[in-house]
Amino acid sequence: MKKLLCITLIFIMMLGNGCIQKKVTSPTSRKYLVYNVGKLPSDLLMLDNNDVREKDLLLALFEGLVRENKEGKIVPAMAEKYSISKDKIEYTFKLRKNLHYSDGTDIKATDFVRLFHDILLEKKNVFVDQLYCIFGANDFSLGKVGFDKVGIVAKDDLTLKIRLNSPNDYFIKTLSNPIFTLRENNMDMKNWKDSFNEIKYSGPFTIKDINKKGEITLVKNQKYWGVSNIVSNEMIFTSIDDEEKALANFETAGENDTSKIDVLVSPPVSEVSSLSKEKETEIKPTQSMYYLNFNIKNKQSIDVSFRNAIASIIDRDLIIETVSEDMAVPTMNYTPFTSSNDDNGKLIFNAYKNKIKGLEYLKKSNYVKDQSLNMVYENENFDTKISNEIAKSIKEYLGVNVVCTGYTEDEFNKIISKGNYDVAFQKNDEEYGDNYKFFSKWTTNSKDNLYGYKSENYDKIIAKALKESNNKNKITIYNQAQKILAEDLPCIPVYIANTVICKKQNVKDIYTTKSGNLIFNYAYKDNNMVVK
Repeated sequence: MKKLLCITLIFIMMLGNGCIQKKVTSPTSRKYLVYNVGKLPSDLLMLDNNDVREKDLLLALFEGLVRENKEGKIVPAMAEKYSISKDKIEYTFKLRKNLHYSDGTDIKATDFVRLFHDILLEKKNVFVDQLYCIFGANDFSLGKVGFDKVGIVAKDDLTLKIRLNSPNDYFIKTLSNPIFTLRENNMDMKNWKDSFNEIKYSGPFTIKDINKKGEITLVKNQKYWGVSNIVSNEMIFTSIDDEEKALANFETAGENDTSKIDVLVSPPVSEVSSLSKEKETEIKPTQSMYYLNFNIKNKQSIDVSFRNAIASIIDRDLIIETVSEDMAVPTMNYTPFTSSNDDNGKLIFNAYKNKIKGLEYLKKSNYVKDQSLNMVYENENFDTKISNEIAKSIKEYLGVNVVCTGYTEDEFNKIISKGNYDVAFQKNDEEYGDNYKFFSKWTTNSKDNLYGYKSENYDKIIAKALKESNNKNKITIYNQAQKILAEDLPCIPVYIANTVICKKQNVKDIYTTKSGNLIFNYAYKDNNMVVK
């Protein structure tokens, strides 16, 4: 009894002296990283929209002939090498030996023939015109000729030849588009959330599981030709479409971090500055430019003098500084690729406002006093803030009231097609350095010219640019096109967007393409590093 009493007293004394420590459960350390991709795509073809984040998943699961590397250069991927004929019209791709889909099936040149065949036939394909530089592709897409008339041929199992209509310096860059990664066009791809086990993957990862929360478990594709270079054995892609909620998950810490996000893109604008100070962001420039596009069909009030009045009072630097300097950079030209070193490539627009000039233009215009301007935009975090800042400037410096209305993507496209607006704040992706995509949009007969702009002289210049084979001469021609647009002002460039990546300090070796896609081939989570 005395012995028991002694032990009890010793135990109490130890408690009082703090000799016995309370056991603390150490946090669960995930070996895999978690990336929030946002909303999940409806299918894995992704031909009906240009959502950059959705295509992060596409690049993780599939691969094309070429890809963009860490330095932003286009390098061989499933093609081991390629060559270009002297006249720059025929491209020959030599595939790597022993290429396989994830199920072990051989990958041959005929698989790429089938890929381009299917893409050209796919309805509601917003990328199809990128292939119209290929001989016969446009006519086949329109049903005028058979595919045997298209310049895409498999010479043997490892040799693919593609013939163009004319030299195109952007063609190789175009092929690095995630849309041209190798995959089948079947019901499994369209019903991928239920049929992911049946899909044949050609890229670095495959889908192992998709749970009810929309969390996608990716595992290393053991049949991928470059599997030895893929670092992570497993990753999770979450699908939280709410920016605030995604950020909350990114900042959460606790005993169990399985729901915590390690990487996300485009946090709420209001949080970017604080995240940057905490060194949890990486800012990457993109090729996405934002414009004010005018409904020129409404000539009564939206005449060229009125458009010039708005162009004069846009203070690009102030707008970006007010919203967030990390999110964008002002632009004074129509595209990022026209050369300021060229004599014809001088800056067209001013960074700062000119109120006096703006009011002078307003007096010359057909604008009716007290008439409101209807500005529309896609209802996204940053777009909303920028649109309202522009509206505020128009009201303050010109006295013109602007009604801003945000819409979903589908609603927005309907508004534009029906012409129910005065000004549209819109994004234009300058993909893969091809100026033609932007400039051809404003030609009279372009399917993308929904704004009513017509200029015979402009049409001739763009037609001339299309036929020009020398890239330097082509840029000079595009600079001439810029001058015409600057005079007629069917649109006004405002800024070039940045990609803001929120990333934990122990996440390593994610790289970003010029189009803003995240590549996870070499990414991993360093569990030996303490995250602050």
